[in-house]
Amino acid sequence: MRPDHIFSIAVIASAIAGLMPLGWLPFAAFSWLWMPSWLPYERGIVVFLSMLIASTTVLVASGVPAALYERIVGDPTGRAALWIWAASATLIALLLAGAMVGGAR
Repeated sequence: MRPDHIFSIAVIASAIAGLMPLGWLPFAAFSWLWMPSWLPYERGIVVFLSMLIASTTVLVASGVPAALYERIVGDPTGRAALWIWAASATLIALLLAGAMVGGAR
């Protein structure tokens, strides 16, 4: 599999994690801190930007184990680090989905 395909898995998993309410609700709760004053403070805009920030946060946070692996091992191809990145993003998305389903009972 090509490296850009592996990275696409991480991006898609991060986007899915950003759609989960447990992922974006904390950002929406504190939107008054990060949202610019020139934007209208409407529910749709707050939810959309909160989802975008949550997705970006998952993408960055899931890259930390991959970066640590890359730093420690020093893999010249970087494929293993990409797989770790994709697996970490998928794991975060699955944890958020599991918490959402488990909390619905």
